[in-house]
Amino acid sequence: MAGHRNIGSAQSQSFSKAERLNSKKLMDELFNKGSSFVLYPFRIFWMKHEQTVPSKVQVLISVPKKNFPLAVDRNRIKRLMREAYRKNKLPLHDAINDIEKNIAVAFLFTDRKLPEYKLVEEKMIAVLNQLSVAVK
Repeated sequence: MAGHRNIGSAQSQSFSKAERLNSKKLMDELFNKGSSFVLYPFRIFWMKHEQTVPSKVQVLISVPKKNFPLAVDRNRIKRLMREAYRKNKLPLHDAINDIEKNIAVAFLFTDRKLPEYKLVEEKMIAVLNQLSVAVK
C-alpha cells in the first residue's frame, strides 16, 4: 500500500491494519525518544516521525499482564480501547493532516480494575483532544 490513505467519511469509523503500529524499530524509538503524558487511566507515548508508513497515524494499544493476569481481561480492555479510538479519532486525524510528518501513538492502560466502556470513551476523547493540540 503506497502512500497515505485519505480519511474520508466512509473510512472515518474504521481501524484498518495500516493504522496499527507493527514496526519494532518504530516502537523502540517511540518508547525511548517519544514524548509522553498521563491522563488516567491511560499513559500515552507519542512521537512525530518521517519514516515511510502506510498511514499518517499509527496506533499501539497495550494492557500490562502485571495488572491483568487473565488474557480475557486484557483482551476486553484492548477491545474497548480500540472501539473508543475508532469512534473518536477524527480530531487527531484532522490535526495530523495539517502537518507534513507522521505520528506514532501508544496507549497503555494503567488502571488495575476492569473499566466500563463509558469511562474508556470519555478518557479517550480527552486524550485525543490533548494529542491533537500537542501535534500542531
